[in-house]
Amino acid sequence: MLRANRTSPDAKSVHQLRTTVRRIETFAASVGVSEGKGFSKFQKLLSEIFDKAGRVRDLDVQLEALSTISLPSVEDDKTLLHNYLQRQRVKRSRKLAETVDAEMMKRIPKRQRKAKLAVLQAVKEGPSARPVIDLKKEIVPFLEKLRANNFDTQTLHELRLDVKRVRYAAEAAGERGEEIVAMLKPVQDAIGNWHDWLNLIQTADKVLVPMHGHPLMTILRSKVRARFSDAIASLKSLDERLTEVLQGNEAKKPGLVLVPVEKSLAANAG
Repeated sequence: MLRANRTSPDAKSVHQLRTTVRRIETFAASVGVSEGKGFSKFQKLLSEIFDKAGRVRDLDVQLEALSTISLPSVEDDKTLLHNYLQRQRVKRSRKLAETVDAEMMKRIPKRQRKAKLAVLQAVKEGPSARPVIDLKKEIVPFLEKLRANNFDTQTLHELRLDVKRVRYAAEAAGERGEEIVAMLKPVQDAIGNWHDWLNLIQTADKVLVPMHGHPLMTILRSKVRARFSDAIASLKSLDERLTEVLQGNEAKKPGLVLVPVEKSLAANAG
């Protein structure tokens, strides 16, 4: 993923880089090495790259959302906004590529080796030479937020990040987490879709609003409201379904899921 983003990062490569970093961080936390010296320095580098990739990813999803609007009355507005987004993407993707290229020549190889050794050591010392994924530890705090049920722009954004973390932990849990992954994927998509449109209207507000009379803003406001409703609807019954899965896992082996290393490390990017 780093090599794919070293020169001219495309939308797919940037997205896969971010999801891969998240999975690495989730797995490291699951086996208890994320705070250790061997992994933490590598994670610091990953965080820097992750943030710069995120700035590019934000523009990619806005461009994708904007391309779905096709009305003659908004073509001029679309062109203004599209050109702005494209110019910003060129700048941010260049910064991402420069950072990746520089770090691959300097600090990444050494820190990556140490991080890998830390993870492998934790795996070898675990029960039956397999890492332990504590799904209960991930799901219970998530359920508490879900049950608060006071969703607004801020809390829904926070929940979006929580959904991703729980999903990646479930992926790292192999077969025992498959049901949770299937349950959370459409929720993650629905909330992510709302967040993409929210980012787009915030950008449009900066680019277009200084010049009055833009019909595109009316359409974007309608899109954001509709996607917010879709996101809230996706959360219905999630509490009950997750609780059932959690109770089922606890009945088999309280809170712990033992996973073969090869399955944990083979999670698909996406």
